[in-house]
Amino acid sequence: MDAALAVTAALAAATAGANGVDLSLAALGKSLRAAVEKDPLEACLVTAVGSSVLFFLAEKGINPKVRTFEDALVYCTTCLSVGYSDIFAHTPTGKAIGSALMTFGPALTQRILDAPAREVVPVNAELLAVQRVIATKLDAILEEMRAARG
Repeated sequence: MDAALAVTAALAAATAGANGVDLSLAALGKSLRAAVEKDPLEACLVTAVGSSVLFFLAEKGINPKVRTFEDALVYCTTCLSVGYSDIFAHTPTGKAIGSALMTFGPALTQRILDAPAREVVPVNAELLAVQRVIATKLDAILEEMRAARG
């Protein structure tokens, strides 16, 4: 199973690279930070469920403590926080998943209840010009009112 996962990862990386996708560490970090910023709760849930699926596939049939998806879920969710579980990875892939979760998990789960980032609305130049005209007219009205008050 580990070989199949490694081959799948290599094929995915080769396909992404051939399609002009930047696979550098800097680009990966930027993408991950953007996903967490966009919606921390969703990022944490996707990480927990996705890593649990991968961990289950890597450990199933090899690790006697990982008999069900729920066993994998318990392991992965504890790795995202305190790391306490009676399940330990036996395969190299499982160990890599656990290491990644223990490295990044606490920072990710710390943000789980943060509000999602607001969508940035592109500036409409025409609307901005209209708003400037309105502001100029309002300033002129205010000046006339001040002058009338004397």
